[in-house]
Amino acid sequence: YYLFIQLFPNLNKVVFLDDDIVIQRDLSPLWKINLEGKVNGAVETCRGEDNWVMSKRFRTYFNFSHPVIARSLDPDECAWAYGMNIFDLAAWRKTNIRETYHFWLKEVTFFVLTIISLSLIRWVL
Repeated sequence: YYLFIQLFPNLNKVVFLDDDIVIQRDLSPLWKINLEGKVNGAVETCRGEDNWVMSKRFRTYFNFSHPVIARSLDPDECAWAYGMNIFDLAAWRKTNIRETYHFWLKEVTFFVLTIISLSLIRWVL
């Protein structure tokens, strides 16, 4: 996702669908959704009565033992279904999402490698 503004420099909106999505009707109404300045529009997984979709919150996906994650995110926040997203690339260009993505990638990678290193040291000793 984070490369969309580089891949599509002349587009202001992208409707992204995973490769396992089965389309059964016209999706053109998605194009007309006003995201009101938000970068991403997606389907939340915490609402509704749909028994087929498991309700997921951030605690399902993130390791809250990481101090930056624990300080920055709410474990009870709703996650979203990744299979269908609408991206407002004009709004995206006004943010520093790419830099934020790289920050989190470095943080999480460093944290995971630290945990693995500590585990290996304990195992070797």
